[in-house]
Amino acid sequence: MGYEVVYDVATEPPFSIEVAWMAGGLFAAGAVWALVRKRRQKSPATGYIMMVFASLLASLGIGLMTWDHKRVVAMLTSGEAKVVEGPVQRWSTEQQRTARRDRHEYVTYESFYVGDQVWFGYFWQVEQAGFHNGGDETIELRNGLMVRATYAYADGQDEPPRILKLEIAR
Repeated sequence: MGYEVVYDVATEPPFSIEVAWMAGGLFAAGAVWALVRKRRQKSPATGYIMMVFASLLASLGIGLMTWDHKRVVAMLTSGEAKVVEGPVQRWSTEQQRTARRDRHEYVTYESFYVGDQVWFGYFWQVEQAGFHNGGDETIELRNGLMVRATYAYADGQDEPPRILKLEIAR
C-alpha cells in the first residue's frame, strides 16, 4: 500500500509570517512616533513603549515558535517519534465556544484514533509545530481512511501527542 505525505513538520516554516509582519509594523510605527514627537520636542515615550512591545511580541511570538519547531523536528529526526498505522476511527469535529462572552466566537476541535491505538486531538486555529489541519487546505479525514502518523509526546504524556508527519494511503 502506497502512502502520500500530506504533512511533514520538517518542511513547514517555524513561525507564522503574520506575527513577523505585525511585530515589524508595530516597531516601525513606534519608531516613527518617537521620531516625530522628538522633533516636535515632546516626549517620545509612547513610541519607545510601542517599540519595546513589538520587540517582546517578536521574541515571544517568533522566538518561542521557532524553538518549539526546532524541538519537534529534532524529535522527528532523532528517532524519538513513534509511528502508528491503521484506519482512522471515531473521527469527529466539534465547534467549541471561546471564552469571549461578548461575541459568539467558536473554534474547531478535531479528534480521531488511528487503528484504535493512539488518540489525536487538536484545535484547527492553533499556532504550534505539528499537524493541526489549519493550513490553507484542510485535509479531509474520515472514518476508515488508512493513515500512517508519526507522532511524539512533545507536551508530556498527559497531552494528546502531536502529529509530526501524516501520510494518507492512496
